[in-house]
Amino acid sequence: MRKLLIILLFVGTGICIAQDKKAAPTYKPSEIQLLRLQVKQKDAQLAFLAVQQAQATFNQRIQDLTSEADKIKLENGWDAKVTFDGNTLIFAEPEKKP
Repeated sequence: MRKLLIILLFVGTGICIAQDKKAAPTYKPSEIQLLRLQVKQKDAQLAFLAVQQAQATFNQRIQDLTSEADKIKLENGWDAKVTFDGNTLIFAEPEKKP
């Protein structure tokens, strides 16, 4: 009786495992669909590289703007603590802390 229960347990476990394997179907696109996906993937990768390059260019231009503002401060003999707003291109006294 005990052997029969053990055998039934193993058989039942095997059936459950076999059913689990069937429950996970695989989805595979056709060759043409895969090629279309690869093209879109490459487009996205190239766009990502373009964004990185644009970010690097932007950062360099901001640094150039800040450097030019610092030169103008020196040319005019202004204190180094004078602030510069890159959005409005306005120089101002630094805020005094109370």
